Amino acid sequence: MKQLERLLFLIKVLKAMPFTSHELLAQLSEQNNKSSIRQLQRDFKDMALLLSNNETLKSYRKDKLKYFFIEISESHFTNANESKTYKNTNFYVQSKPKQINFNLNAIENAIKESKSIVISEIKNDETGDNNNFETKNIFFQPIQILIHRDSYYVGGYNIVKKCIQIFGINQIEKVALSNQFELLVETSKMFDDELNKRFGVTKNINEHTYKIVLEVSSVLSEFIKNHHWHASQRFSKKNGNTLMHLECGINRELLGWLFQWMYNIRVVEPEILKFYYEKTLNDIQNNNNSKATLVYRNLFNNTKN
Repeated sequence: MKQLERLLFLIKVLKAMPFTSHELLAQLSEQNNKSSIRQLQRDFKDMALLLSNNETLKSYRKDKLKYFFIEISESHFTNANESKTYKNTNFYVQSKPKQINFNLNAIENAIKESKSIVISEIKNDETGDNNNFETKNIFFQPIQILIHRDSYYVGGYNIVKKCIQIFGINQIEKVALSNQFELLVETSKMFDDELNKRFGVTKNINEHTYKIVLEVSSVLSEFIKNHHWHASQRFSKKNGNTLMHLECGINRELLGWLFQWMYNIRVVEPEILKFYYEKTLNDIQNNNNSKATLVYRNLFNNTKN
């Protein structure tokens, strides 16, 4: 494998998911290219010449290992400001970029330095992890920064409540570095398990995962199959339509996702998802017919934090 081929291969795999140096060497070995850590370090420097303007080689530490990945900012295809043939609708793009960047930098530094943080105030409710609006002095071990629907979130361990939580960066008012800590394998695994249970980043109604089956119309199914929604997604055929299979928890984000497809999708199972789907439909109808002042509510407010 020539140098250019090697660099292009490394870029391809690092766009797909994060890898350690040793994992990258193993990937290269499978391509009949035996390399070294020193050569890999040189490749990282040369790689920058081949990346697009909206692509950056980045790294983070987890379980005492250093992972590398390529971050793609803005559009996955191009920077809309650089080409007249592309236009970014900015749909879902967050406002207040200065505040977001400040919080992101502070949290990224905390992760790199293995420090916990104190979040002095969290506003509103984006993921269900702040649905009781307990906003003051949250002692938090940040584990991972997440990009979801073109918005930024931080996932980590609430030291007082002893549970995994995810907050929107926009929710965070002030961040201060706190104590040094050792990110335990158990805590990191708790985060990965929790994220895999969630559909998106929103808190589930309970600790259970469900085998979810959805029937999707033939035309819509082509769009759905061409996008990533959850790690467990798989598809099968039934009566000319597509069945989408998921194994995850039930949350507000899942219901909202179902409603956006309107009459082109139906819940086959489980019964509990059918119940919440129909209950939400009825509540929306009743709310639409009401003249009462709108008050924020979360369907799953009665669940345990």
